[in-house]
Amino acid sequence: MTSGIPRQVIRPPVLPPALRSGDTIGIVSPSSPGASVLTDEVARGTRALEKLGFQVRFLPNALGRHGWTAAPVAARIADLHAAFVDPTIHAVLYSLGGLHSAQVLDGLDMEVIATNPKILCGYSDATSLLSAVHEHTGLITFYGPALIPQFGELPEPYPETSAHFLRVTTEASAAGPCPRIPYTVTDLDFGRREREQRPRDRSVAPPRRVLQPGSATGPAVVACLPSLRDLVGTPWQPATAGRVLFLETTEPPYSAAAADADLWHLRNAGMLEGVAAVVLGRTIGWDPAEVEGFVTAIRECLDSPGIPLLADFEFGHANPILTIPNGILVQVAGDEVSILQPAVSPRAL
Repeated sequence: MTSGIPRQVIRPPVLPPALRSGDTIGIVSPSSPGASVLTDEVARGTRALEKLGFQVRFLPNALGRHGWTAAPVAARIADLHAAFVDPTIHAVLYSLGGLHSAQVLDGLDMEVIATNPKILCGYSDATSLLSAVHEHTGLITFYGPALIPQFGELPEPYPETSAHFLRVTTEASAAGPCPRIPYTVTDLDFGRREREQRPRDRSVAPPRRVLQPGSATGPAVVACLPSLRDLVGTPWQPATAGRVLFLETTEPPYSAAAADADLWHLRNAGMLEGVAAVVLGRTIGWDPAEVEGFVTAIRECLDSPGIPLLADFEFGHANPILTIPNGILVQVAGDEVSILQPAVSPRAL
């Protein structure tokens, strides 16, 4: 073990109960106050979830604003505890990402979550919470859509996003090969979208790129790169050896140069040692030179040049997205990624 890395205990996976029609999804804002101002997106996301057959309930601080967060730390923690304890809430969904999810980790009662397992889903800054909960309880968490940026799309969520979310969270069987999504959304002008009330621009997506061929199997560790960097050296740093590491990046102003620095930080902390494979998400807002610089950086940072390395996979910030269960056994073989185990447990009728 590399000096300085916290000792990690690998816990057996705990599958949350599957979602089913009529269930209530609890909305939380562990970080950003975006739901307090993006009211049109909140309303659309709520309608979209209801159209999928779910009820939606906002925890007390989900629509709040406290500076650059939704509420004081203690209030955000209280919302998470309440969402897990409440037996009428069957899944916990992020409203939006942000920068400050890690603030809730120190005060979070992992025993409350461990004794009340349920689906926890989000992406980007949610990396902190998803990783910490999985590492400390074994609960499978879900790197996937959030209320505002995915379910709140105009006029409705991308069907590929909704379909894969439902496949992974409502069916107690292995999801198998991840479907390919032939287009991507390149338009980052959310204000124009709302002013003109039309969908964002899309383009033909680049195909998945096999940067290093091969096949490997291991539990998934799914993360946004800058958020994963923030966990290095903390009690919530996820174990990565023997696992398939899914890494994605945010839109500008986050840059390829910043991603290069973050990758080297992971390398210097030993987090890239012994990974089974690396899967990179589609980038968004970078020019081709930046994308290739990022690819070069990951090649340089990997200790083992022979491990499978796949780029332009459909998850993260570049919509539409797939839902990847954090902690579930996956296989990378060439340009195919397969989910090999159920991510949820069956529920009695």
